[in-house]
Amino acid sequence: MSETMRDLEDKVVTTKPAWREWIESMLVIGLFAIVIRSFVIAPFVIPSSSMVPTLLVGDYLFVSRYDYGFRIPFTDIQLLASEAQRGDIAVFDYPEDRSKDYIKRIVGVPGDMIVYKDNSLYVNGEKMVLKADGMYTYFMGDKSSDVSGKYIEQLFDVEHEVLRKSYSIRDGQWKVPEGYYFMMGDNRNNSRDSRFWGFVPQEYLVGKAVVIWWSWDAASGSIRWDRLGKLLH
Repeated sequence: MSETMRDLEDKVVTTKPAWREWIESMLVIGLFAIVIRSFVIAPFVIPSSSMVPTLLVGDYLFVSRYDYGFRIPFTDIQLLASEAQRGDIAVFDYPEDRSKDYIKRIVGVPGDMIVYKDNSLYVNGEKMVLKADGMYTYFMGDKSSDVSGKYIEQLFDVEHEVLRKSYSIRDGQWKVPEGYYFMMGDNRNNSRDSRFWGFVPQEYLVGKAVVIWWSWDAASGSIRWDRLGKLLH
């Protein structure tokens, strides 16, 4: 039986030009990448030594964008906002220049009374226990080296390493307001943090650092293989 004209027309397949398919594919991939980076996970590189020994210059991190709520890009609007936890390593807009991202550890949550005195941290009147763990040599952003004492600090239920010297660079007392956080670097004598510029509001939080996916030691020109895949806490 011969095919009718309608049958033939139904079999006609309209094909798009290759260049158009390529452009559409790139647009879809680009949109998907923007959504992932804006709301799910984003990369971050450590440029300074303020978080040594937890984070080293040249560490590349993945930062979870949803732990503190979904922030609509280019706004301060957070959907499903969630309070950060004491001990989190957080990326946030630097309060003195919001075009810059900073990374520090949250040591004070809303309502906390923070005291830093004689190189020791007190939270709500309780001194955070420090246990000496030898000396630590590290490289700074300009590739110069420094040496500090390394300690294990017990920030309530979060145990982490800190560096400090025999003197304190900034002592003081701060009451954390509602909706704000107090940030400190783990390298206590080489960190410009909330002791200097104050509190970080909830809406400035970008995300929580979760894992090191790459680490490059510029001083020696080599990969730090032992740091790849390290979970952060």
